[in-house]
Amino acid sequence: MVLLKILFNQPRILILILIFIFLAGMFSLSTLPRQENPELAQRWSIVQSTYPGASPTRIETQILEPLETKLREVYELDEIISFASQGFSTTVLAIKDEVSPSLIEQVWSEVQDKMDQASFLLPSDVKPQLIRSSGPPFTLLYSLTWNGEGEIPLILLSRIAEDLRQTLSYVSGSDRSGTYGAADEEVLVEIDNAKLSALGLSFQEVVQVLSGLDAKKPIGEISQNGKELLIKSKDNLTNISQVANLPIKVLNDFEIIRLGDIASLSKNPRDPPEELSLFNGERSVLVNISGAFSQRVDLYVEEIEQVVDEFRDQLPPEISLQKIYDESYYFKEKFNTLYTSILFAILIVIAISYFLLGLKSALIVGSVIPLTIFLVLFGCTLLGLPLHQTSMTGIIIALGLLIDNAIIVVEDFKYRRRLGHSREQASYETFKHLWIPLAAATATTALSFFPIAAGQGPSAEFVGGMAKTVILSITSSLFLALYVVPLLLNYLDQIKFFEKEISGGNGYSNEKLVQRYRAILTWSYEVPRRGLIIAMILPAIGFISFPFLKADFFPEFDRNMFKVLVELPKNSNVKSTEKVVLELRDSIAKSGIVKDDFWFVGRRLPRILYNVIGGDTALGSNNLAQGVYISTSYKEMMEVLPKLAKRLNAENPELKIIVDKFDSGPPVDAAVEYSIDGPDLNILRALGKKLELIVREAPGVFLTKSELAGGAASLEFAFSESDLALGSISGDYFINELSIASEGRVIGTMLDGNKELPIKLRGSSNNSIESTKFLSVPSQEGFDYSSNYGEFKVTNQANFVSRDAGKRQNQVSAWIWPDLLPSQTEKYLADKLKNFEAELPPGYIFEVGGEAEARGQSQSNIFSSAILFFVLIVVALVAALNSFRQAGLILSVAFWCTGLAFLGLTIGQANFGFIGLVGAIGLAGLSINDSIVVLSHIKEANANSSITKEDLVEVIIRSTRHVITTSATTIGGFLPLLITSIFFQPLAWAMAGGVIGSAVIALFYIPSCYAISKKL
Repeated sequence: MVLLKILFNQPRILILILIFIFLAGMFSLSTLPRQENPELAQRWSIVQSTYPGASPTRIETQILEPLETKLREVYELDEIISFASQGFSTTVLAIKDEVSPSLIEQVWSEVQDKMDQASFLLPSDVKPQLIRSSGPPFTLLYSLTWNGEGEIPLILLSRIAEDLRQTLSYVSGSDRSGTYGAADEEVLVEIDNAKLSALGLSFQEVVQVLSGLDAKKPIGEISQNGKELLIKSKDNLTNISQVANLPIKVLNDFEIIRLGDIASLSKNPRDPPEELSLFNGERSVLVNISGAFSQRVDLYVEEIEQVVDEFRDQLPPEISLQKIYDESYYFKEKFNTLYTSILFAILIVIAISYFLLGLKSALIVGSVIPLTIFLVLFGCTLLGLPLHQTSMTGIIIALGLLIDNAIIVVEDFKYRRRLGHSREQASYETFKHLWIPLAAATATTALSFFPIAAGQGPSAEFVGGMAKTVILSITSSLFLALYVVPLLLNYLDQIKFFEKEISGGNGYSNEKLVQRYRAILTWSYEVPRRGLIIAMILPAIGFISFPFLKADFFPEFDRNMFKVLVELPKNSNVKSTEKVVLELRDSIAKSGIVKDDFWFVGRRLPRILYNVIGGDTALGSNNLAQGVYISTSYKEMMEVLPKLAKRLNAENPELKIIVDKFDSGPPVDAAVEYSIDGPDLNILRALGKKLELIVREAPGVFLTKSELAGGAASLEFAFSESDLALGSISGDYFINELSIASEGRVIGTMLDGNKELPIKLRGSSNNSIESTKFLSVPSQEGFDYSSNYGEFKVTNQANFVSRDAGKRQNQVSAWIWPDLLPSQTEKYLADKLKNFEAELPPGYIFEVGGEAEARGQSQSNIFSSAILFFVLIVVALVAALNSFRQAGLILSVAFWCTGLAFLGLTIGQANFGFIGLVGAIGLAGLSINDSIVVLSHIKEANANSSITKEDLVEVIIRSTRHVITTSATTIGGFLPLLITSIFFQPLAWAMAGGVIGSAVIALFYIPSCYAISKKL
């Protein structure tokens, strides 16, 4: 009240406040960072270890167990899931949801420390590597393709790609960069086994000699005449000729045998490669750049594009540099939609206000909207909250809410003016009467959004920006409604134009309609149970319809992109995978929706979107390929995708092919996922097969996978210890010889231009199973064949071990067609899985994973934080109403409005998932606003004299206009989301449907309960 009086007496202060709001908002709008999606805390990483030749069980014993023991000492880690395969292991780490984002880096630092400690417990040649699977997604992706004649100069493309990557990484605002499909260059030394044996040399001896001839080593320094001079050796390996000229043996004290005499040398890309990339079916080298968070991505992309244009001008015409993915395109498209939605919502809200309240009220309401938006933008600056799709959506949601307070103040001011109060007195009386109920209503709405804003985990982090902007909006609107709107009303009331009927008067009025409405209210309150029944009809329908709602995790990602994953048998190399991919491309092209496509062959998708993880390395993925397709339109894509998925699987039954859209929300590997924990791998494997058969029966499931099922072929050598002893050869020596002859060994490096290439030595006969039997091994007679010391056998055994929290595990995953929901599959399998769990042997545990686990965890996180804020809502209501009974009455409104949220989802045919839950929680606080104001009007009327049912009817008629107006404007604010947004449609339907019912509850339920309590 004091501030209001100051503003009345000194209007210049009001002008300064309005100027400050305008300038702060404009400054914030121009400086706030803009990005498509919010930043998620970097809670996921993987630890990779390589141990060539080791079996999965050996890796489990020697690497995973000691490594996991140390990692479990990090309290903040929630998940430690390990996978061991032939020769390497991967451990997936996830930080607990309750860990604050500000502490994430500290936790990963502690993880690295524990890994360093564990390295002393591991085999000497095993070095675990922490790979961070997070950070900003791709901002831009470019393709370098050869358009000239002849064979693709992959080395040249790779060198140019690396130059481009380095150039882009130096642009201000760049975070990460990378190349994909580049040549893995090496200098290959292939030794002739027969010539080597004729000299009486072994591979190990040659490796030892050559390793000592790499002269790239510091020697020391000398001091002379007050100066210090560095002593270094000249680089002796700068071309292949120098490598070939290295001496390996001296015969007869004068004849030097050089490396080139017994070996062929070449500088080529590794063959077969570890990975390769394709753009529109052509072999390409891809270059990505990721812009850092908290900057304007549109301005960053413009700067990058200028650099790329300059780089492109320097390329020969045979090399094409094309942009194949641009996040800013989708960012601009989404922001243009959001800007249009905001403008559309403003026009709807002002039009509704003009129709129901009149021109003067519409002008006041219209002025509050931009002022509130400016305050919200300023608040975002103070909080460091960027503008992205969720924070902007919060502003759209709030457009209908933020004028509620202004409408109530306008209506109350007009009512008191009709009673004969002066303009100033009417303003003071309005403030005195309304500040407590409006503050309580605003507090309850804000507190209902606080669990979302302060929630834990990636789901809450994703939508937290929306809740923060909603809270900023309604708190800003409360300030404007109490301290700015009364003054604006006072000034407009002095203008004669607004006294004329042509100005719109008090808005739409129909006396016949009022009389009919009065009769309905009289009939309802005459027997209050009638009013209760009217108010309960819609919530009851909502609660009845809830079991029939389809459940999902997050809504679809409304982008014209889809992904295709193809998996070949375990022993397939990248060349075989590429051949299959090229054939699949031809089949996919027949769908008619493909605009562009790019493939990552030999690895999973890198971080192309904010929720894509797992493609940070190509290790162990030679038999995999994953492609991204840009379609002609999102609508067409969603129609064709299920048919395409079914056709590809029918045409290629021998392959595992997953065609799917990109999803929103936190990452989930498989939609339907179950796991069995237990000690014995054979029993786990058998239980996994049984579970697979159960899951495969579910409708819509087209592919299942048990982690421990299947195996990979390998060439196993059984030693003959007796033959080794007769030949005076140790087993370790023999293994090293075979390893160098087949796999090879890096003996040094060669500087080629600005790139250092590894020099790899191996035998020349390693390209077939038969040749492996005839690898030469030095012996007392000169040389012998490897097959004389044992037997080679081709085996096909299970080669996988999975662990979760230190226990062995078999994970069974299932994939469903793109147009189906996992919840339908889970519902179908529920009883069968209960029976399966009941039949498990002692010591074996069944767990649910996949989308069901992620959905349950996200919902539990938001409910756990909601309990505290529910208590605060109760405190706020009791303090505002000064009555436990009346606070309980208002809280019951929130409960009934939950049913209205379900009704809204049913009407909109929207799924109930995390976003729908957010809408239901937000509605619980929003829905009680009108009820609080109506109750305050009833209490005010009852304070002057004992209220009768006739008086009660008149009070409700007085409250009806602003209840209807606030409800209509709120729904008007949601209309753009209902029309344009796929992601936020469930929230919009839940809240819009609930707002309609909450008006009925405020006008019928509250008066009826009051009448019953006061025995009117």
